[in-house]
Amino acid sequence: MPTIIAETRVACPADQVWAAVRDVATLARRAPHVVDVRTDGDTSVWTVLLNGSAVSWVQRDTAGPDTVLRFEQITGDLEEMSGNWVVDETTDGTRVRLVIDFELGVDGLAPLLEPMWAQSMQAHAEALLRALPAGSENA
Repeated sequence: MPTIIAETRVACPADQVWAAVRDVATLARRAPHVVDVRTDGDTSVWTVLLNGSAVSWVQRDTAGPDTVLRFEQITGDLEEMSGNWVVDETTDGTRVRLVIDFELGVDGLAPLLEPMWAQSMQAHAEALLRALPAGSENA
């Protein structure tokens, strides 16, 4: 299962960044590859463009402990997807880390397709980090 890790440092206070991470619908609207995100309680429905195709899923979002937001696909186009956001206050601002684990579910083709999908998923993660409040700088 490929793992994607993206990280950035943000000049905003950690509580402001945490609020932005928790508000996934607003954050996602600032990322141009995200077609749609709808939230309902602890679930969110995503449609994003990856590799030129619309990919959709429903995920359960669980906050805590501390400033960690975990997510897990309930249903969707991927075989599996899960991960987390971690927001940490540092001496020079706030560090934000986004980790995504995914499985395409195409056993025989995985060696061919996973590298391409990993690049697209990495771009997805980095675009979400760039959508954070002003003052972010990729680490």
